[in-house]
Amino acid sequence: MRITTQMLNETAKRTGIPVTQTSLLSYINNEGSSGGNTLLDALNKNNKVSSTAANNYKKLEKAAESLKDHAQKLSETGEKSFWEKIKTEENADEARRAVEDFAKYFNSTISGLDKSSGMLDQYYSQRLQEAAEENSEALEKIGVTIGKDGKLSIDQEKLGEASIEDIQAVFAGSNGLAAKTAYIAERAADNAHAGTQSVSGQYNAAGTLSSQLASRYDFWG
Repeated sequence: MRITTQMLNETAKRTGIPVTQTSLLSYINNEGSSGGNTLLDALNKNNKVSSTAANNYKKLEKAAESLKDHAQKLSETGEKSFWEKIKTEENADEARRAVEDFAKYFNSTISGLDKSSGMLDQYYSQRLQEAAEENSEALEKIGVTIGKDGKLSIDQEKLGEASIEDIQAVFAGSNGLAAKTAYIAERAADNAHAGTQSVSGQYNAAGTLSSQLASRYDFWG
């Protein structure tokens, strides 16, 4: 049996409920609202906001994971470490590329964290910047400076003059910049992953509700 607007109105009259000539779809679309915003508009807007937030979290997670993995490699010491390998090969260019990659992943992570309004993301951004600031003098010796936005920039000429040992001294070891960075980046990545799951859940729920409301118009009349 198909329930129509007329049937609902007749029932409303019998029960003393004020009769409305507006169909459910009209109500959903809120044609008579003073604000001009419809329920479906609000749901679609929420979809877009949630989708954007989910994409931002995914990018942040990828950047933080890359920073963590790279920093862990640079923090290692011992015979089989990255540093011993390139010293054996006398490959200073590889050491300099490692610095460039570190700066790239560091800056991408800072950008992602700063786009988020989450308190934890702001905290992780601050911690990463503090870790770099604590090593600012050592970084400057190899041509890396910290900007007002907390991001790293490289003086290629100065970096080109740095030895493998100079660069290793900045990053390697349990108390070096790389170890501290890896620790923070791992937590930032985990938080970004949780954010993706949370926001994606909201996006799917809003999208499902929007489609259900639109598709059920035939039921209500």
